[in-house]
Amino acid sequence: MDRKIVEMLRSGESVRGVARSLHVAKRRIRVVRERAQEQGYLEADGGPGATALPPYPEAIFPDTADGRSARRSEAEELLEPHQAWIRERLEAGWHAVTVWEELPVAGIRRSSFYRFLERHQLSRLGENYRVIPEIRHQPGEALILDWGKLRTVSDAETGRKRLLWMFVGVMGYSRFMMVRLVWTMDTVTTLKAIESMFRQIEGVPRKVTIDNPKCIALEASDYEPLLSPAVERFGSHYGVLIECLPPADPEKKGKVERQMPYGRRLYEAHGEGWLGLEESQAYLDRKVVLANERRHGTTLRRPKEVFEKEEASTLRPLPALSYEVEEFSEGIVRQDGHVRFSNKYYSVGGLYRGKSVTILGSAQQVWIYYRGKLLEVHARITDPQQTKSTKPEHLRPWERAMEDHSSYRRRAAALGPHVDEMILRMLSQGQGFIDTRKVWGILSLDKRYAAERIDAACERALELDLLSYRVVKEFLEREEKARETRNEESAGSSEATVAPRSLPRYPHVRPLSVYREQLDLFTVREASEAPRGPCSDDAAGRGLPAEGRGVAPGRVWQQAAGKNLPEEERS
Repeated sequence: MDRKIVEMLRSGESVRGVARSLHVAKRRIRVVRERAQEQGYLEADGGPGATALPPYPEAIFPDTADGRSARRSEAEELLEPHQAWIRERLEAGWHAVTVWEELPVAGIRRSSFYRFLERHQLSRLGENYRVIPEIRHQPGEALILDWGKLRTVSDAETGRKRLLWMFVGVMGYSRFMMVRLVWTMDTVTTLKAIESMFRQIEGVPRKVTIDNPKCIALEASDYEPLLSPAVERFGSHYGVLIECLPPADPEKKGKVERQMPYGRRLYEAHGEGWLGLEESQAYLDRKVVLANERRHGTTLRRPKEVFEKEEASTLRPLPALSYEVEEFSEGIVRQDGHVRFSNKYYSVGGLYRGKSVTILGSAQQVWIYYRGKLLEVHARITDPQQTKSTKPEHLRPWERAMEDHSSYRRRAAALGPHVDEMILRMLSQGQGFIDTRKVWGILSLDKRYAAERIDAACERALELDLLSYRVVKEFLEREEKARETRNEESAGSSEATVAPRSLPRYPHVRPLSVYREQLDLFTVREASEAPRGPCSDDAAGRGLPAEGRGVAPGRVWQQAAGKNLPEEERS
């Protein structure tokens, strides 16, 4: 400001004009005019003096000496003889407060002691002896990544505030900078951002250096972190090593940490207006292009030139196929041994109940991991009617028994080979309860029809490829009706008895002749009792055979019925 005032006065401006133009008080202008006359820049009448102004940025007036620096305090005089003693202990690694406590001089306040250290440049003496190794990268060695808050965005309609994050990547050798704006820091978004950086530099570095957030490392460690399965699969596809830094140690990626304030500085001219994520990304991309063309403050080289000439050729080529970023999720294994993913349930097994697992899903398959170990692989459920995918080995014992169809097969094999084949093909349809209903219908036909006839009906149904209970039953009914018709024609009259059907023998089933004889006896009894009125034991016995007289009517029927029974069934 003093230079501007003197230049305007030398050009002939008045004090009032200078004050109006520079918005400076007149008193200050008069003081500067007097000092300029003393230095010979101005004449007494206000014209330009013989002495020219020194070139910018050299000061036109010498600095005024601070009188306080010439005065020495009492503490300064007492500590000055012990300066070498203080330096020796600070170089040995003592803390400043420890040195103050052990001072051989009494009566020194701690604030006075700290001012003495600052005045003699001893306050950072111990730090100068700490060895800090320099982190150097070879061309194409590392892409260093970090997140940082860019701004807060307010929704114009709802008024809700949302954080906009800046995902910054810096090549370790050339300091070439890339920026991606993201709303979240989840696994899928992070991997897509890294892949887009690979596309921008048209190659793959040997390693990617990043912090240990939850989306990258399932478990942070000073020695060997546990990476997320999604990140491991991503690194395997591109052939890049994922390097997670130890916790609370950002100095190991200082090349990108220093770019975070710089990235916010590039965006500050954008203003508070919000026109969408794409517009902000395009604006920041233009700024980053200019930043990569400027000379870097540490290397004194232009990052874009260094990357194109020295580093781009050392990158590995991109794979032929782009990586399909899987869906990523974490869940707890339920008590039934299933874990939920995309509103469907996949079996894991009873050993991992209550454990937290990681699930990855593509369009065709679902992978389930526990602490980096692959547990199960399922085909992804695409049927909207299906909700569970359960492997047979994960079923409970009673559930396995329900899935076992051996009981159906054994009963079907007893009826015939074609019945067995029919049942097997029905069960292979996989329609659940619908299939078992039809199976039970066919197996229950043996209560009325012989086994060989059921087997023949199933053979005809198989030839027609009709897997239906009703078809088999219809074949049996038609055959039975045809046999009855043939029997009636062979008898030649309507009174001819129909040949009895060859039914299977059961221990508690009697032939129809037994019941027919009992019916005849009952008719005789009623005929004998009809004209006599009330019945008595003697009257009831007159209409019965000789061996049945004097016996209760129910017992007579049993005896008469037992006459025609086989010997083993009379009891």
